[in-house]
Amino acid sequence: MKRAAAVVAVAAVAAACGAPPPEFGDIDAGACMEYMVPQTEDLSTPTVSFANDVMPVLTSHCAQCHGTQNSPSGNLFLGKSSSDAATVYTGIVGIASGELQTMNFVTVPDPAHSFLMLKLDGDQCMYNGMCAGGSCDEAMPQTGGQLDSDDRDKIRRWIYQGAMND
Repeated sequence: MKRAAAVVAVAAVAAACGAPPPEFGDIDAGACMEYMVPQTEDLSTPTVSFANDVMPVLTSHCAQCHGTQNSPSGNLFLGKSSSDAATVYTGIVGIASGELQTMNFVTVPDPAHSFLMLKLDGDQCMYNGMCAGGSCDEAMPQTGGQLDSDDRDKIRRWIYQGAMND
């Protein structure tokens, strides 16, 4: 009975924070925690450009594994250079994730419901029970450690601001 109450309480907190609660029983009881944008953070400013701000982050941190268009890791191409921006954009905005089919890589204007942000923030594990094979796999990038909050927030702002192809 205590476990059921705890699961309901965690789901209520997640819902109150703007994240859809995982289905009952799918909540990870381990170290997985939802990333929370600090309340002092204003995602509406500064204006973020896909080509000038987001693509440089993707090409510098993701190209090692996701930079080969013919066979990218996880079937997700994130570009090798800025010239790949158009292809990357059409491959992530409004496109369902291969791991979590109910969530797009980028859901405009909702970074909290964008699988790309879950992977970058390292809280994809909250949805393990809903991902293909029962696991949403690793946080990204797999090498070099988590992106710093400035780089993650560039992508988060871009999504929040409408994920424009500019």
